Amino acid sequence: MNYDERKRIISGWLFQTLKRYEPPAHMDDNAIREEMVLMVEDINSEIPTGTNEGGLKYILDKSAEFVRKNQASRRWPSISMFVKGVKENRSAMVEDHLQIEHRPKDFDESHIMARKIKNGDPVSEWWITGNGRHHVLNTGLVTRDDLAPYEKYLRYLHTGIN
Repeated sequence: MNYDERKRIISGWLFQTLKRYEPPAHMDDNAIREEMVLMVEDINSEIPTGTNEGGLKYILDKSAEFVRKNQASRRWPSISMFVKGVKENRSAMVEDHLQIEHRPKDFDESHIMARKIKNGDPVSEWWITGNGRHHVLNTGLVTRDDLAPYEKYLRYLHTGIN
């Protein structure tokens, strides 16, 4: 997920969250938009780099819960309130992730590679033409359509033909 995708997701989430609250009376529409842009930037800056979409949504949902539980008024929460929510739940997410990593018998690289394939990220050729391909196809983690762009690229690399 790139920077713009993260900002788009955070913006949508923030808009939905702030609908429940009364905007600051001293701000006109332009000032409100500028404040929301700053909120998105500050929230985004606290989310760990490399967080996937599921992790991002988890942090945002938990942060919204934090704000609901800690915001004393019906006015917009401060940027600080959102940042605190992200920081608190970012730590919880990392701890949960570390607990999972302590059980290597549950680790299955094919799920990670399937997600990369679906996102169009680089994977080794083994996942496109080798036994990895058979595994992710047979388990239904990816489809032949998911693999088609990789196959086309490899065909071009090996033959120079599209």
